[in-house]
Amino acid sequence: MKRRLARAFPPLRLALPAAVSGVLLALCFPPFSVWPLVFVALAPMFAGLMLVRPGRRDSFKTLFLFGLVYYATLMWWLVSLLPSAGATMPWILVPALLIMSSYLALYPALGFVLVAAVTRYRLLPFVVAAPAVWVVADLARSQGELSFSWGALGYALSDTPALIQSASLFGMPGLTFLAALTNVLVALAFVLRRSPLRWVSLAAAVLVVAGMWLHGQGQLERWTLATGEHATVRTAVIQPNVDLAIKWKPEFKDSTLNLIEKLTRESAALDAKFIVFPETSAPVYIDGRNRSFKIRLRALAHELDSFVYLGFLNHRYTPEGDLDVFNSSGVFSPDGVIDKYNKNHLLPFGEQLPLSWKFRWIRNIDFGQSNFMRGEPHPPLAAAGLKFTPLICFESVFPYLCRQGVRQGSQLFVNITNDGWFGDTPGPFQHAQMSILRAVEFRRYLLRSANSGVSMIVDPAGRVVTSLGLYQKGILTFNVPPLDGETLYCRYGDWLLFFWCVLLVAGAALVRRRAKG
Repeated sequence: MKRRLARAFPPLRLALPAAVSGVLLALCFPPFSVWPLVFVALAPMFAGLMLVRPGRRDSFKTLFLFGLVYYATLMWWLVSLLPSAGATMPWILVPALLIMSSYLALYPALGFVLVAAVTRYRLLPFVVAAPAVWVVADLARSQGELSFSWGALGYALSDTPALIQSASLFGMPGLTFLAALTNVLVALAFVLRRSPLRWVSLAAAVLVVAGMWLHGQGQLERWTLATGEHATVRTAVIQPNVDLAIKWKPEFKDSTLNLIEKLTRESAALDAKFIVFPETSAPVYIDGRNRSFKIRLRALAHELDSFVYLGFLNHRYTPEGDLDVFNSSGVFSPDGVIDKYNKNHLLPFGEQLPLSWKFRWIRNIDFGQSNFMRGEPHPPLAAAGLKFTPLICFESVFPYLCRQGVRQGSQLFVNITNDGWFGDTPGPFQHAQMSILRAVEFRRYLLRSANSGVSMIVDPAGRVVTSLGLYQKGILTFNVPPLDGETLYCRYGDWLLFFWCVLLVAGAALVRRRAKG
């Protein structure tokens, strides 16, 4: 038994650095946010790989152990969901965290099976291939129905605007590539510690970070000037801080509507023409039998001559008589029109079980998930002369939704969410941090309205203009300029960086073969 268990782990010379790297990388994110570690956190593991030169099997084990430690440490708060989150089997949360961490660990583990095969951990091929494979593995885990890009290296830099400006060129994955490259160079300097070349490797690592900083400073100055050249729309982002323990109880729905009306009037008194509430602010089916919410909100928008955007539930019956429920939102216009958007990219296991859209019997499995139906792609919504891309909760981590919106004329991103289920944990802060990159990637303002925090307004350079923390009630106002134009990342998406990474891996294989010859 002991032998079998030992075989499941890599040798200690690899296991220890992998575990250390996993912990160090988790420290880069909230609640610790020691972002400089993102440039060195992986160096212990990379150095161990270059020194030991394991085969494919031990490479897989090493990266899998790293991923298991990293993701479990980063997202431990998932086991602390509030009782109001509705988990029907709370005991399953710890196993679920381990299963999810194991699943996410598969991506770097499988990626470094390729690295081992291509480079055999020869130094130059490894330096070329490792950052490229790291990025491709990250891109892979952000695709499909189980996509979950939480914890990518580039997100650790979100709170440092000067270091994230190159995201407009190659997106957040480009930041991940540069961070991974710096880690490889630092690790190489350790491996070459008895050679004068260690200084070359360290100098190259410093140059990468310095280049990011200098480029970023120039972009920050540029966008400080550029955003002052446009006409603006007065907007209000509202954080109502409604207690989730009572929000969905029928007896409290009227008081929730009264609160929405009160905060809307306060926002209009601040001259706001576009007023944003969080996800499911109206805890009702907006087209259900009781239409008092819908009637009063229409009348309110008309009376105040303002556009009110908020979340609610929507539904429809299929021709077979089955009920489809949507996590939805809509703009209530002064002329009485309601422009709706049903959430397109759902959170796996939280909002739907995989393949439940195809096999309805899967919906009978009850872990406390919401069983929403995925909405169809939708063009940008319009409010007060602004065209904006709606992003409901988890959608803010997917650049492709923003890219679709900008290419259809979107001038602004609006993210509405309800992170109250996570309580007073790092979860809401990690989620908010990720949305900042969308503003930089596409050079748009981003409005984020969260029920209990974190709400904020982010400028096109990724600077948080104003914000509200956890469990604060308040209104954020800002004059938002409608912005147009496409960044390089908007034009080409992830394809440019993907092909570059493929070329690097091919180049690494060629270098190793020539060295062998």
